[in-house]
Formats: sequence, structure tokens, C-alpha cells
Amino acid sequence: MSRFQSIEFYQRPTTTYQLLPFRFTPLNERGEYVVTNLAGEHVVLPGDQLRALVRHELPHTSRDYQDLRARHFLYDDSSKSAPDLLALKIRSRYRRLAEFTGLHIFVVTLRCEHSCPYCQVSRQTADTEAFDMSRNTADKALEFVFRSPSPAIKIEFQG
Repeated sequence: MSRFQSIEFYQRPTTTYQLLPFRFTPLNERGEYVVTNLAGEHVVLPGDQLRALVRHELPHTSRDYQDLRARHFLYDDSSKSAPDLLALKIRSRYRRLAEFTGLHIFVVTLRCEHSCPYCQVSRQTADTEAFDMSRNTADKALEFVFRSPSPAIKIEFQG
């Protein structure tokens, strides 16, 4: 792959482009902005480049134009599939939300003599039954787990 664009790239007239949905917010006192889209892509642009982008005045030969097109902030005649690719990225990013979670951690007792760094247990003495999960709570927790829309579940027991 060449590091340079072809001659035709520089000879074509400025193309018109369409903006894809994005947000921006000021980043610093130098006038730079963070620009993000729904797919989780981001770029940092100087204010003048952001204004040029929004006004459809960004030259197609600029590095920012190429970066914005590659990251699905805009599309032109050479990237007609960009809206479909952006939709695919968004679906992929948020796919797991519909599945909720597959991991459920049950802390069945706080009576434990160990100090595992990953565990939620706060070490109570072995003769204190008040720190055990009740049968009623365990039943409700299992009902909740089995209502999960996730196709696979894991139950981790701690304590």
C-alpha cells in the first residue's frame, strides 16, 4: 500500500459530502474540540476545522477529511456504504446491552477466614449466622438470574 494518494485523487474537484450524526464539545483553551459519533469513534479537531466540516467547506484533500471519512463522521461519492457501515458498528457496539449480563455473583455468606482480593466478603467470624444469605433471598436471586435474556449464564459463589 502506497503512502501517497494517486494523481486522480488530487485532480478531482472538491466533492460534496454528507455529515453523519456526531457530537462535539470543547476540549481546551487552544480551541480544540473532541468530536464523537454513536459508534464510539472520536477525533480532536481545531475549531476552524470543525466549523469548515459543519459548513461543508472541508477540502477533500485535507488529512482531517480523510480521517473523518474513515471514522464515519462524513461520507461522499467514494464512500456510499458509510451509513450502512456506521449502523453495523453501532449494532455491534450495543449488541450486548440487549443480552444484559451473563455473570451473576452470589455472596452467600460473609463468614470466611480468607482474604481473597477479588472477593466481596468482609470476613465475619464463623459463628455469626446473621451474615448468611437467607433461603428466601437465594430463591429471589435465582428467579432474577433465570429471567436474564442472556443466552448463557454463569453463577459465581463467594463466601
